[in-house]
Amino acid sequence: MGTFRGLALDLSVPGGALLPVLGVSSLAVVPAHRRRGILSALMAHGLNAAVERGEAAAVLHSAEYPVYGRYGFAPATRHGGFTVDVTASGGLRPGLDISGSLRETAPEEVRRLGPALFDEARRNRAGAVSRPEWSWRRRTGAALLPGEEWDAPTVLVHQDGAGQVRGLVAYTVDGKWSDRVPDATLTVTDLIATTAQARRALWAHLLSVDWGAQDRGPGRRPGRPAAAPPARPARRPPAPHPADCLWLRLLDLPAALTARTYPPGLRLTLRVADPAGHVDGTWLLRTGADGSAEVTPDGGPAGLALDAAALAALHLGGEQASRLAAAGLATELTPGAARLADTLFRTSAEPWCPDHF
Repeated sequence: MGTFRGLALDLSVPGGALLPVLGVSSLAVVPAHRRRGILSALMAHGLNAAVERGEAAAVLHSAEYPVYGRYGFAPATRHGGFTVDVTASGGLRPGLDISGSLRETAPEEVRRLGPALFDEARRNRAGAVSRPEWSWRRRTGAALLPGEEWDAPTVLVHQDGAGQVRGLVAYTVDGKWSDRVPDATLTVTDLIATTAQARRALWAHLLSVDWGAQDRGPGRRPGRPAAAPPARPARRPPAPHPADCLWLRLLDLPAALTARTYPPGLRLTLRVADPAGHVDGTWLLRTGADGSAEVTPDGGPAGLALDAAALAALHLGGEQASRLAAAGLATELTPGAARLADTLFRTSAEPWCPDHF
């Protein structure tokens, strides 16, 4: 008496590759049938089927933290957000290149332009999952659930000097007034940009919308400066309660680890514990001069011991092996192995997943 929904998705990994993954959704057990092993059976069946299809990993959004760690999942991205006090921020920092043009667009054009734009943008940021066609239909009001109301956002696209679409932003404005003075909140529901100029131009518009007292930015890892910062960044406080977002479970270790890129000329042997057997064993990770990697089973001594969930937390660059070791979630078998793993898995941009499924 339970449900398990599997979605065929792909996941952007460091270096820009797209990894085929199983998206786990609608996983539930009828309350009267809890504690009977139903959830474990559903998860085992779903993960085994993913392996047979050649999916290298599984992803989900966890509603309850303690549940999914025992199945080898770990938080791989964080979700936060920020609010800009428009008046106090001073607008966009002066002197930035915001060349190009903006124009409003209709839902039909969003469904036509959005998929390719999003796929190009997410290759520069690990942690994003694919948006199927049905996702774009829901985002544009063409596929609503029974009883669901559609609050159509304003959508603008950015075009560069050659007329190519380089960005898209969707937002709503609540129209609030306080003491007969406009006090509206603008909420960004989607922001996609493939160039720095497009991102800055879109933010310049958002910070200049009439009647807007504050802008709420899309969920992202808090504590990092915005790509298009306001003139006074102190007026861009992060959300107070960032949360885990995308959870990752590795299923095919060579496929998952070789899909991403690394610093060149390094090697580390990992001893991975996985009771389900998917990635259990000792593995040698070697990186080439071009940042590619080779992963092979290894019978020699390991440098770092950890379980499947801990390795999943490292994979997109959102966690550090040294932090895991300090927390007792990884064990150095060779001095310096955790610091070496930090170097191997570190990324210049923290992973971010803009979508839920």
